[in-house]
Parts: sequence; structure tokens; C-alpha cells
Amino acid sequence: MLFASPDESVLLIDIPRSIEEAQVPPGHTVERRIFSSSPVKTPWEMPEPKKGRQQQTPTLPAAAIAELMTLETVKAALETVKSNHSGPWCLPRIMRPALDTDADVQQPRKRKQTPADTENTNSTAPPFLPPNSHYLLGTIECQGDTFLKTAPKFDLMILDPPWPSRSVRRKQEGYATVYGMDEAKDLLCQIPVASHLTPDGLVAVWVTNKAAVTDLVTAPGGIFTQWGLEPIGEYIWLKITSSGDPVIDVESQWRKPWERLLIARRTGSPVKLPVTPKVMLAVPDVHSRKPNLGSLFTDVLPENYQGLEVFARNLTAGWWSWGNEALYFQQRHHWVDVDEDNTEQG
Repeated sequence: MLFASPDESVLLIDIPRSIEEAQVPPGHTVERRIFSSSPVKTPWEMPEPKKGRQQQTPTLPAAAIAELMTLETVKAALETVKSNHSGPWCLPRIMRPALDTDADVQQPRKRKQTPADTENTNSTAPPFLPPNSHYLLGTIECQGDTFLKTAPKFDLMILDPPWPSRSVRRKQEGYATVYGMDEAKDLLCQIPVASHLTPDGLVAVWVTNKAAVTDLVTAPGGIFTQWGLEPIGEYIWLKITSSGDPVIDVESQWRKPWERLLIARRTGSPVKLPVTPKVMLAVPDVHSRKPNLGSLFTDVLPENYQGLEVFARNLTAGWWSWGNEALYFQQRHHWVDVDEDNTEQG
């Protein structure tokens, strides 16, 4: 955490450090640094949409109002940080030649890697496993029975689903991508949230800025309803450059420089978020890598709460992780010991 407003509604987070700290129990010293991409120095150059494509899907009034509210929220958050923070916008990063390129972060893209791509170093060394972490390595369909039989009830479930993307033209192995909204709904409905969420637990789902995705999750009869949940707020990740500018103009009609995390509770539960919406500013790292959010829920959940990440690509100390790429960033070639940390760059 590089900055927090007094009410913690606005935060400046370093993504690599959040993952490094998640490898050890709270309060313990970080033992390893994760290899990262070079921080984005200038805003992304976004190609103009093809003629007529931008108006292909009309924006519904409710979606337009929600987008406008998000816009004003992120603009105010950015001004808050710029007015009160004089330090760096991200911490120095550890980079190796294969990742020392802006290509991983300059152009938004959906996941196109599969478990078969996870290891390209021919390493047979076991992955790093954080203390008291548990993982289910496999798809939702393949590991569903194991989850039902072995997993405890969770106070927090965070999901980063593989939402459909127009840029993806072929289906990948497992659930790396899905074709359409119906397939996405079928996939999410297979996750036994209702049976494994504590009475006052929370579920948080990353969504794209496509209105249809938000509707699939929050509309009556949508995913939250199927899981027996009701929405109570959202967190917003505003993607910024290393100098604190949004990676895309916030007024852009074609793409947005933010992603949203929709948060829900069991229907009728009294649990509330202290602050919503909460805006997290962070410089992007390698593609699909999200900030670790475990510490952001400590003020609303029980001490030593039980967490689960679904569609995970790394592990967290004390948490369960489920996904066919759950060990992706736990492989040893993604890490360097702190005492060998001599390649640090900003």
C-alpha cells in the first residue's frame, strides 16, 4: 500500500508487492520477489474502432448512468492521490529479459495461455507453496466433486472469470476463454458458492466493462441470484502509468482504464462494506495479473478469515486456490530470493 485516503476509499497499490506479501502470513517478512514486466511509462496507444463498430451495441440508460458514476468516482480518486501523494506510483520491479518489455501490459488482451504453456523452462523443480495454502489444479468441471468433498466454508470468495472477448477467435484448452455469455453463465453456475459460503461471507467477481457481463452477474435471475446472493458494492481498479496518469483516457468511449470488482453477500445477511465504491490505483503488471486483495477485507471479515480464489493463477498463504492455472505464477522461474535481488529496476 503506497497511499490510502483517511477513509480508505482511495488506495494506491503495488501489484507485484501485493502478491509477494501474499506468499507469507500477515506480518511476516517477504522472502522472494516475483518477476514483473516493466512499468507502463506512457498511456497506451489505442487503435480507432472500425467504422460503425463503436455503435454496434447501444448502451442502455442504466448502464450509461452506471458508467458515468464510475467515471466521476475514478476522476475524484485520481485527484485525491495526486493532491496528497508525493511518492512513487509503483515500487521498483524485478525484471528478467523475457519479461522486460512493455508488450505484456501496453495492449489489453484476454488470457491466451493454457496449462501447456505454463512451463517453458523444462524445470522439474516443485513450485513454491505458501504456508497453509491449498490448491485444486484443474477445471471447474473436473475438480467440482473434489471441492465439494474437501473444501471448507469460506468467508471470502474472489473470482476472476474468463469472460468472452471479441479478440478471441478460437477456444483454448480448459476454461482459458469462453465463447459467449451463455457458456460463461454455465461455467459459473457449476461453482458451488451457496454450499461453501459462510452465513456472513462475501463473494467478489471481477467483471469487464461490457454491460452484458455486469447484467449477467447482477440482474434478476443472474449469477448472484443463482448463488443466493445480493450485491452490496464494488471496488474499482484504475490502471495508471508509472507517472500516475490513466493508461487510457478516462473519457474514452471505446475502452476504459478500469476494471470493477462486484461484491455480494448472502441475501438477507447484515454484513456491509465500510466504504463503497473503493478505488484502487495500480500500475499494471504482466497480463491477467490482478492485485492481491486479501488485506482489503480484513476490516469486515473475521480475524484469520478463510479465503478462496477461483480461476487463480497464484496461491495465497492460508487460502484455497482453484483453477487449471492455479500454480502458474508459483513456478520457481517466476521468482528470485530476496538476497539475490540484484536486478531491481524502476
